[in-house]
Order: sequence, then C-alpha cells, then structure tokens
Amino acid sequence: MSQKSIRVALLLAVITLPAAPGALAQALLEDAWVRALPPTQTRTAAYLVVRNTGAETIAVTAASASVAGRVELHETVEVDGMMRMQQQSVVRIPAGASLAFAPGGLHLMLLDLDAMPAVGDAVELCLTIDGAPICTSAETRRDAAPQGHDPHQHH
Repeated sequence: MSQKSIRVALLLAVITLPAAPGALAQALLEDAWVRALPPTQTRTAAYLVVRNTGAETIAVTAASASVAGRVELHETVEVDGMMRMQQQSVVRIPAGASLAFAPGGLHLMLLDLDAMPAVGDAVELCLTIDGAPICTSAETRRDAAPQGHDPHQHH
C-alpha cells in the first residue's frame, strides 16, 4: 500500500459527517470501486450501489472524488446502434430501492485526474443526495471482481 493510500485511508477513518435528517439517514453507499487504467489516462469510471432505506424518493444531483478535478453522472445508452455516454443531471432512487452504478449502465466519470490511482489505492467518493454530501471509500481495481475473488470459482 502506498503512502498516499495509507494517508487517504487514515483520513477516511477519522472523517465523520454530522448526523442529519433526510438523505444521510436513508441513503447507504455500498460496494464502491474505481476502475484502474493505464497511468497515462486522465479519466476513469467509478461504480457503487446506492440503497435508499427511507420512505421517500431521493435524488443524486452531483458527485466528487478525491483524485478528480470533476465527476459527472453518466449513463451508457444505445443511440442509432452505437453505445454512447450521456451525462445525467439527476438520478432518482425510489423509496426502498437500490440502484447500481455499474459497467455498461449508470456510472460516475472521474475527469481531470491528478494521477490515475493504482490498484489497491483508496479513493474517497462523495455523492450529493438531496443537497447533502454522503461519502464512502472506494478501492481501485482492474475489474468488478473484488481482489482475491475468482469469478470462475463456484461454491
């Protein structure tokens, strides 16, 4: 683990958000990860699951990442037989539902990277949900399978 990764992990361990009603009480961020790409790239994608445990629809309106100058909400859609990314200004999650930001669908585009995070690095991802930021730590990896997990191994 690099010194920067250790510093980020320690920072995330001591940062606490004040308890607030609304989005922070009903939104859970799970399974967050950032795709590792070659170090020459200036953009990458991040993925996670947002669970709305509340009784009302929540709205994701913005995002940020510790390694990116800006983050956009994107969805991959088919247009005239071609797959294209379309920026989304808001993503709504109904009460009691989960929404996956996953490869090939909704995702976070991390743009204007300071440097491409290395495999194993922790990246702080924050979503603005109903006007309040909620953050999580995302592991950098090459693909969706967690480190040490063989996707071909069945139990």
